[in-house]
Amino acid sequence: MAVQAMRLVLKPAGVDETTAEDKQIILDLLVDEVSGASTGPFPAWGRIGDFRKAETLVPFTLMMDGRMDTGAYASDAQRQDFLDIRGAQLGTGKTVMLRSGEDASEYEIARMTPLIA
Repeated sequence: MAVQAMRLVLKPAGVDETTAEDKQIILDLLVDEVSGASTGPFPAWGRIGDFRKAETLVPFTLMMDGRMDTGAYASDAQRQDFLDIRGAQLGTGKTVMLRSGEDASEYEIARMTPLIA
């Protein structure tokens, strides 16, 4: 199985550009080059927000079940956010869902960039 370390940039669908930047998700993970899906067994690392605005930044670990663990200082409810990317077909323009409690938001994969050439 050939895997590639990739950086994905996900933007919330249907919002203005400023809001999209403030809520974007940057995620580094391994992608199976044959199936186009995220692969493990390791967690993935990422952040939510615009790096130019510290107040929007939230680092997280994407667990193998898709749960976004935002760390020890987050409430239990905040650590239950779920990014439905682990089994998704990954590619520019594809969409994934972010679930936070009863709320769900659609995110589009804006870019996929190899981390290692």
